[in-house]
Amino acid sequence: MLLQVLLAVLGLAILQAVRSYTAFRRNLAVAKASGIPYAVLPVYSVGYFWLVTQKLWEPFLHRLPKSWTNWWLAFTLENAPWDQLYEPFAKHGSDTLLLVSRPLEVYGSLMLYGANVVTTEGQIWKAHRKITSPPFSEKNNHLVWAEAIFQAQSMIGSWMEGGTKSPTIATLGEDSMRLALHVISRAGFGRRMQWPKSEPNKVVGTTTSDISEAKSVDIPEGHTMSYADTLSTLLKYMVWILLVPKFILKRLPFKSARTAHQAFIEWGMYLKEMYKSKQEDFARNPQQEGSLDLLGALVKGGGSTNEKSDPASLEKGEPIPAQLTETDILGNAFIFILAGHETTSNSIHFSIIFLALHPTAQHALHRDLDRIFAGKPPEQWDYETYLPQLLNSMAGAVLSEELRLIPPVVSLPKCVRAHPQQLTVNGKKCFVPAGSYISILTTAAHRNPNCWPTGPPQKENSIRPDLNTDNDLEEFKPERWFVNRKNEANEKEDISDRGDSHLDVPTSLYRPRRGAYIPFSEGARSCLGRRFAQVKVMAALATIFSEYSVELALDGFAEEEELRGMSERQREEVWEKAKQDAFRKLRENMRSLFTLQLRGEDVKVRFVRRRGTLGGDQ
Repeated sequence: MLLQVLLAVLGLAILQAVRSYTAFRRNLAVAKASGIPYAVLPVYSVGYFWLVTQKLWEPFLHRLPKSWTNWWLAFTLENAPWDQLYEPFAKHGSDTLLLVSRPLEVYGSLMLYGANVVTTEGQIWKAHRKITSPPFSEKNNHLVWAEAIFQAQSMIGSWMEGGTKSPTIATLGEDSMRLALHVISRAGFGRRMQWPKSEPNKVVGTTTSDISEAKSVDIPEGHTMSYADTLSTLLKYMVWILLVPKFILKRLPFKSARTAHQAFIEWGMYLKEMYKSKQEDFARNPQQEGSLDLLGALVKGGGSTNEKSDPASLEKGEPIPAQLTETDILGNAFIFILAGHETTSNSIHFSIIFLALHPTAQHALHRDLDRIFAGKPPEQWDYETYLPQLLNSMAGAVLSEELRLIPPVVSLPKCVRAHPQQLTVNGKKCFVPAGSYISILTTAAHRNPNCWPTGPPQKENSIRPDLNTDNDLEEFKPERWFVNRKNEANEKEDISDRGDSHLDVPTSLYRPRRGAYIPFSEGARSCLGRRFAQVKVMAALATIFSEYSVELALDGFAEEEELRGMSERQREEVWEKAKQDAFRKLRENMRSLFTLQLRGEDVKVRFVRRRGTLGGDQ
């Protein structure tokens, strides 16, 4: 019996190997015929098996002779887009490469709570897009603006503790994550999450009547975790939840796996409860306009039906339904929080770090904020008046440059469906084969010297001084967005020819050519929450830097008493050490799972209250 089982397993393994090899040879032939430069990979870089196990293989693979791995390893490691940046394209002399392996589906894992605007295609996607776009309205942006100001005030208050100078902040990334989570909770689901010792309803436009307070110590009846703990735990263990089947996850002998499964179940329960509550609200008052959060707008716009979507009928070209099912709405609500949480927290986190590393840019930001707000406190900041001014000032340039250097997602997945797609590569007409999985590397596109105005490099200010050695594209220079000249391609193109890329950059800043700047993707499937993100980050940065300055913490390099006894030159030398250590962390501690984040030890900073009001830089 055992021999029969072993033979059956061996037979299945051989069959799978033959099928894989046959598919690989077919893909290789198509790649050769496409006319696009290509590289052959022995593994599928976004397949589940490789994503889960590559850390086990990586030490062994790095010990192999370089000649065995140089041609493929750099393309397959999860951190390759950040480690390699534009270098692979420069080496191959082409901005487009085909990577040949055996394909697999990559989006199914995101259907945790139901189909959504990310996981669907064709007519089904159109139905989701039609109903998920309206919730991202100006009404919701007003809510994002007010809540981001409130949460930024709460965050800085927790740091300053009533003083004029904060202690060393070693958790900037975690705190930025919390700020973003709190904003998406309020603007997405109508649930306010408080910082310790924060003052409720400090910001104009928010009252207890339209906010459901969510405290981490409160566990409602029928739940085993609070709302706040569930949400933060779900996002913390998202890798477990997405990659491991749920029936296995709850049985794994790891506390983190069991906690992840518990958070997955609990969040599903909270989602359904909030959904039912919104339904009941609209049933009682169908004409109400008071609920501005995303879930409320989604429930109102998506209708209420328990019928399941019929993909077959939609793909046959039948009319797009006017309603989404309950699972569709819950699936999209999950995507809203997954996509709108880490992305904006990263922008706040890295913007603060870059401003600490570049005092000249920070002083320019202070001057613009002083000019824009003229001493008015955040409670008097009007969304319509001040957001456009911020986006077209140094604040907008800081965000644009941060997104250029560290985009939220290093790889944008696309695909070619039934028919090959023609494109021009290096001046030659080529085609992308049908069935191709396409990965657009944002980190490479944003550093392509053929697409950006550049200046001479300053290696001491570079994230990667070993790359792009003949230009300054590895440096944080927000002033590049004030270049007063147009790209030649822009002069020939209408805005309509540039897809959605013109929306990623404020009107008065530099407009890169199409495809050169894609932090929010591009085209019909570009990010729905682009404006949501811009509003959140602008409000947070303005709130912080209108009153405070940030500086690198030097206590890891010299004691406070030592610094006081140093000459100016000696203090500059200590600051330079802290600066280079920060750049080292940005090089070595960056990891990309869902978004590109600084993992491990964070860059340590301090905040100082600015003296005076207008022009009151310290």
